[in-house]
Amino acid sequence: MKEAEDGDVILDGRALIAPGNYHMIVRKGAGFSRIVSMSQEPPVHRVRPAVDVTMKSASRVFGPSIVGVVLTGMGSDGAFGLKDIKEQGGRTIACDEKTSVIFGMPKAAIELGCVDRVASLDDIADEITGML
Repeated sequence: MKEAEDGDVILDGRALIAPGNYHMIVRKGAGFSRIVSMSQEPPVHRVRPAVDVTMKSASRVFGPSIVGVVLTGMGSDGAFGLKDIKEQGGRTIACDEKTSVIFGMPKAAIELGCVDRVASLDDIADEITGML
């Protein structure tokens, strides 16, 4: 796991976390590589970083091979990102209410109708594996 920096290459087995006050955008790099760039574009849903920005850009780069997951959090960030993923042919998962610390983000995605599976925190890893 690493706090993302502008130009970081997306690698198997490494999680990149958006730094504070920056949206993280996924882009095509050289050859078959995929990279991230940082943006200080205006906040989305009054927050920056917003996962909707990352999911939307990732859905355009990875297309139907992407799996998007919303775990927990306040507000609706992530719902439209999952919708973008679904529209590009990807698969989507949201955490269930029982095991969410705060059910706002998963609930918004479920209500938007863009979630393939609703699962407990304990089962999400298996759901992801089953979609790959």
